[in-house]
Amino acid sequence: MSRIPGVAKAFLFAAVISIMLASCIGIEAATKMDAKGSGTLSMEYQISNEFAQIGALETTPSLPLPLSREDIEKSLQRIEGVQLKSYSQNSRANNIIISFTLLFDSPSQLAYYLDPAGKFVQYSQENGISHLRLTLGDAIQPLDKQMKDALYEKVKPYNFKFTFEASQAAPEISMQNADFFKTATSGKKVTLESSMADLLTSVEPPRIDISWR
Repeated sequence: MSRIPGVAKAFLFAAVISIMLASCIGIEAATKMDAKGSGTLSMEYQISNEFAQIGALETTPSLPLPLSREDIEKSLQRIEGVQLKSYSQNSRANNIIISFTLLFDSPSQLAYYLDPAGKFVQYSQENGISHLRLTLGDAIQPLDKQMKDALYEKVKPYNFKFTFEASQAAPEISMQNADFFKTATSGKKVTLESSMADLLTSVEPPRIDISWR
């Protein structure tokens, strides 16, 4: 699987899947756009102590997620229009909680930060409507029942949650290969949520298309 720098690995899971087979992590992300197209991306990783014990919180190039402040700042060095606003690390039960917020100047800069290669994240604008497409990983071989059951048991406490808030009205969402996602709309925001187990065992990668004015 290809490796993609930056926070993209949190959304895209192409490199994360192999880590999940040995460790546990939950991811919550929230994007808020203002009328000018700038905004914030807030991330929270809920990481099992097992993950931390193998050195996940060190600056280790082989790990797929930017977890330390140093990792995040390094991922921003060659990205214009995106900066780190806040960072924190706390403990909760058997997990370590990594939280940070990024400021971005435009949706195109956010998309480039998430995926510089443009394979899994694409942004476009047409007739005053913005479009963001997220593809959550690569296609995988189906797991046999024993492996699938083991994975479900290991990661069942963990979820993936993504909230997108536009400036004028709730964005329009369309999805493919994502029947297991739950969606909810409240005011100007839409929230998508699934278990990590369903996401990781999806043979075809879910694709999420977001459109807003």
